[in-house]
Amino acid sequence: MKVLVFGATGDQGEAQLRRLIVAGHTPVAVARDPSKLGVAGVASMAADYRDPDSLARALDGVEALFVTMPSTSFQAADPLIRAVDAIGQAARRQGLRMAVFNSSMIIKDKKRGFAAHDARWEMRERLRDSGVPTVSIQPVIYLDNLLRAWARKHILEEGRIFYPHHPDLDVCWICQDDVSDLMIAALDRPHLSGRAYNVGGAEAIRGPDLARRLGAVLGRPLRFDPRPIPDFCEAMAGVFKDVATLDRDRLTGELRRIYEWYNFGEEKPFSVDMAPILADLPVTLTRLEDWAEAHFR
Repeated sequence: MKVLVFGATGDQGEAQLRRLIVAGHTPVAVARDPSKLGVAGVASMAADYRDPDSLARALDGVEALFVTMPSTSFQAADPLIRAVDAIGQAARRQGLRMAVFNSSMIIKDKKRGFAAHDARWEMRERLRDSGVPTVSIQPVIYLDNLLRAWARKHILEEGRIFYPHHPDLDVCWICQDDVSDLMIAALDRPHLSGRAYNVGGAEAIRGPDLARRLGAVLGRPLRFDPRPIPDFCEAMAGVFKDVATLDRDRLTGELRRIYEWYNFGEEKPFSVDMAPILADLPVTLTRLEDWAEAHFR
């Protein structure tokens, strides 16, 4: 299947490109600057969400699309919602058989009052309402976050996982490759159109166990150090200061509210039962140790 990938130059998009190739599909990346693509040999198209003709050209000849948008934890939501709306309308006009939306975070059935969550909820609904058969894959949290410089340096240089989770929090970490495989599985199952899946890894892992198991792979002890949420929010404001479109106070405030929900919400947002999801979308989830061997050794 020929699949157009929006968000292809981000790390999630790159994982989707790689896994689509492995699965035998032909990905086409939406990229203003093809030199920024991290996967070699992938065709690319330029598209402007404000220009319906450019979207039509990008969609010409493709059968399905993957949609992953920049984080609404750091970017203004309204332009991104309008972009998804435009993509959906263009895809409907082109008669695409399938769209798969990667929300990049958990989404509940109703808005929750958090800007990041509610913007993703709105994107999902706009894409569904476009008339293109749509499945939404909604990862609760990425293992790959531990590879970012702001997390990895603490692991490798200080022997600690310094992360804003309380020690008793059950967290179903999932890697980007597995999310991509779930998206690919949805491509072949149009009867699942309209479904939304909050997805995680095969097991819930608490912080101290994460440190113990990752340390075993590294061959040295790690400790789990719960990072205070306000400290984490301030650090993220610094990390994304050059690319964020939200002002610092709004960014840190929204991050604080959603991380408090992650940690203390009665729904336990980071814990999911994957058994019924894998019955619909049969993929093999990556073990924590196998993922760590690939990325930390």
